[in-house]
Amino acid sequence: MKYHPNRNDQIWQADLISSLSQHECEVKFEKSDGSVRIMKCTLQSNLVPETNSPRKSAERITVFDTEAKGWRTIKFDRLISYTVQNEYVRSLE
Repeated sequence: MKYHPNRNDQIWQADLISSLSQHECEVKFEKSDGSVRIMKCTLQSNLVPETNSPRKSAERITVFDTEAKGWRTIKFDRLISYTVQNEYVRSLE
C-alpha cells in the first residue's frame, strides 16, 4: 500500500484538520481489515452533531462521515490521500 508520505507530519495533519473544519473532504485510507475505503467526511461545526464530540488523539483523527451520518476514526499512518470536495459550507438538510 502506498501511503501519503507526509501522513505522520504534524504540519500536514494540521492542514488536513483545517481542511476538514472548513470543507467536506474525500479521504482515502486503509481500514484495519486491509481494505481501502474512500469516505466523504468533515469537521464543519454546522454539519456534525452537537451531542457527540470527536475523541482527540495524536495517532488518529475522528471525522464525521457525511454519507453514513456518523463518526468514524482514521489512523494517520493509514492515510493514502485526501482532497477537498466542497469549497463551501453546506448543511445536511
